[in-house]
Amino acid sequence: MKIGIVADTSSNFTPEIAEKLGIHIVPMQIIIDQQTYKDAYDLSIEEFYEKMATSKTLPKTSQPAIGEFLQLYEKIENQYDKIISIHPAKALSGTLETAMMAANQVNPEKITVFDSELVSVLTGYLVLEAKRLVNLGKSHEVIINRLMEMKSRTVAFVTVHNFDNLVRSGRLPRIAGKLSNLVQIKPILKISAAGIELERIVRTSKRAIKKVENVAFDYFDNLNYPAIINVAHGNVLENAEEALVRLLKHYPDQDSIIQRLASVIGVHTGPGILGYTITPEYTN
Repeated sequence: MKIGIVADTSSNFTPEIAEKLGIHIVPMQIIIDQQTYKDAYDLSIEEFYEKMATSKTLPKTSQPAIGEFLQLYEKIENQYDKIISIHPAKALSGTLETAMMAANQVNPEKITVFDSELVSVLTGYLVLEAKRLVNLGKSHEVIINRLMEMKSRTVAFVTVHNFDNLVRSGRLPRIAGKLSNLVQIKPILKISAAGIELERIVRTSKRAIKKVENVAFDYFDNLNYPAIINVAHGNVLENAEEALVRLLKHYPDQDSIIQRLASVIGVHTGPGILGYTITPEYTN
């Protein structure tokens, strides 16, 4: 059975990377000063941060237009027996709903739209695993079951230098009230299939970087299955490189990397997000 994998640019896939991997993607939309850009197509990550720094208002994101999904699904429908389309959490983005509407119009029996219940590179890990299983010749059922298990075991711990973007964009409705009366604090957030949760509150960026490291490493050490831990950041490469050095010193056998988060994540977190992603490692 030939299975196609679809994702979107919020999962950290550029058109070039997606083409190399054999993954089909649709672009998210970024609105800066009333101008709309196709993420990763019209606007690179570097260009996004440059424009955000000088924008008059907080940039916004929007799910891909339904026409983007319709066009892609119709284009690839006859190339595959089944298509699995993997997207960010329904609770955080309208992308999943748009993909489902398009799938129902094109071929609902062939196209499975999967809610990762995650965001950014965490969703991207599921996409990569799905494609790996496709390459191994695994069935549609096996792939979906793996994704269900994997999303429940995938997590990130991050610190955000300035959480104004998160509060103003509405991505932290449950904890905004707890933070709004505090000053000079840095939240440690846990991102998982359960949502975005406040893990810790510390003062100063230096303490936050140390605390997010401690929290992530403690979590990783207590796992009872093989996993991979990586460094993720918004636009603070120097801090990420220092974090990777400490990570590899602590876990010398890990094949860890640095991942810069997609532009659509930067809209909601600002440029200063830094943390660790943890995802199960599979060999079969």
